[in-house]
Amino acid sequence: MVLFFTLLYLFILSNTEAKNKSKTCNDFQANFTIKDVIGPWNVVAIIPEKLFPDNQKKVICYKVEFSETDTAGLRWLVNNTSENASKTDKISDIKGTIIRQRYHSERPFDVWSRSIEGVNGCFQQVMSLDADKSDLSKAITHDDMMQLHLVETNDKNGPFLLQMLWGKMISVVIYRQREGVTQDELKPVFELMSKLRGPQRIPRICDQPHRDILKHI
Repeated sequence: MVLFFTLLYLFILSNTEAKNKSKTCNDFQANFTIKDVIGPWNVVAIIPEKLFPDNQKKVICYKVEFSETDTAGLRWLVNNTSENASKTDKISDIKGTIIRQRYHSERPFDVWSRSIEGVNGCFQQVMSLDADKSDLSKAITHDDMMQLHLVETNDKNGPFLLQMLWGKMISVVIYRQREGVTQDELKPVFELMSKLRGPQRIPRICDQPHRDILKHI
């Protein structure tokens, strides 16, 4: 179950610190435009938070596709889940940019998030659903925060995409459009996160790509 340990804790963010500040991503204005992140990205590393287990040695690579959708589509999805009454307030004011992340894990799943007005790159997760399920009553709703931020590099490998979180397991998920990364290449990311959030744990570079793991299952 090494593969799913990391995936699950990306979204178990209920034990959030500084809850009020996280609702606006600490008012940090990210380097983010939707057109620059649309498409496939590879998870290449994470920076663990203080409660990430020291004995969890492996972080498995996987691919995530980012796409933009409209508010009408998201309202339809939320309204067709089994908890309609409790979600009415949440969806009544949905507006702005809506993104979907499709995680190509052993069990692919989608996460929809809505942008927070006035804070660039700041999103509130709204719901998730396994990609192969047509029963919307199985969808899981969220109100956790994340922020997307592009870190430009001067090398041929292109920018990093950071998904900053506010839980106690993972500080940031680090993506790149190509697979593989070194600790030296991660220095700009580590320096930025240290500036924003204080001392950080050493990044965990992910192991062999997910598709290669599946060949041996």
